Amino acid sequence: MARDPHLLPDNARPLEIALSLATALGPDIDEAVVELRGIKLRNPPPSYLPYLIYEYGLGELTPYLPNLYELIEDGIDWQRIRGTPAAVAQALGWIGYEGEIEDPSIRRWRWNLFQLALDRVRDDEIDLGRIEGVAQLSVPVRSYFWRGYHGYDVRNLEFGWKRWGDSIWGGYSGVRLPGGQAKWSYGRSYSVDHALTDDELEDLEVYLPPAGSEPLGWGAFPWPAAPWTDSAARARSVAMLEALDIGTAWVAFKDADGDVIGYRRARACHPVTQGASGTYTIGGTGFTPAASGATILYIEALTGFGDGYGHTAASVSFMVRGEPSSGYPPGALWLPPGALVSASPPLAETQVNIEFGRTVRERVSVALRF
Repeated sequence: MARDPHLLPDNARPLEIALSLATALGPDIDEAVVELRGIKLRNPPPSYLPYLIYEYGLGELTPYLPNLYELIEDGIDWQRIRGTPAAVAQALGWIGYEGEIEDPSIRRWRWNLFQLALDRVRDDEIDLGRIEGVAQLSVPVRSYFWRGYHGYDVRNLEFGWKRWGDSIWGGYSGVRLPGGQAKWSYGRSYSVDHALTDDELEDLEVYLPPAGSEPLGWGAFPWPAAPWTDSAARARSVAMLEALDIGTAWVAFKDADGDVIGYRRARACHPVTQGASGTYTIGGTGFTPAASGATILYIEALTGFGDGYGHTAASVSFMVRGEPSSGYPPGALWLPPGALVSASPPLAETQVNIEFGRTVRERVSVALRF
């Protein structure tokens, strides 16, 4: 291969010229240098990736986006918008979530805290660390991600802007997992609309034989809290519900083998009437508590964070009364198997698929029609 002429001055000695020509590598490497141009942009070899990650300053993202090819492709764009809401949206998209940033009032001392209203309950608990990680990396250094929620969001109370209202009363719902800084508050709802069968009514000891559809009249017995113009069928339902011995209601959770996982105390157990709207809703139907004349019993329970953690409920059923056994506080909200006594027969057993979690509260409700 022909060598380029040397660049030494005219008074260079032969030895110096020979050394210059011998060490001139341009002709040997020119072709390779040309080929290297753009190689890190055009499908770089896997061996290049760790060095490119270091060059672009994307190493802190590797725990959350382990595919290095995707990290280089998307991470450079993310670096350009880092510190903006768009960076948070892009980073959440990497792990399959969406969220809306919620900032506190600028008059609060911790005005730099922010929350994320996420699009759904986390798919897996391991995702929480990934959400927290990419969210914190995507915002300005002065910002601090402290809470994510979906489905269950209870806020604190604030009484005005004066001295009396300088303090926040209570706190935000949610729990922190070990090793994490963010609080998580998730909730899911399951509802049942169930007409009690004759067998269930007999188990409750309130069964009355059907009386037909004629008006109630003066000879009906037992006499319910229903207008005498009501049909006998409706009056029968009212009478059975009024005869029911309602105590502390509970919801039982069972696994796929039919074994009890635990019992959760109901937070609502009321005779209700049905309407277009109301205090409670099931499937878009409203239910309002009624002092008398009701034909429907509404029961609702809300599990606590961590109740039943490590188990998956395959069915739920409802009991209109029950008491904790000896050794458990009378006001206990969650009871383990065998800890509920003097319980009524379980009603409206329904198949579900509830995977209990440490950051999720499960709301279960039923409308029992008499």
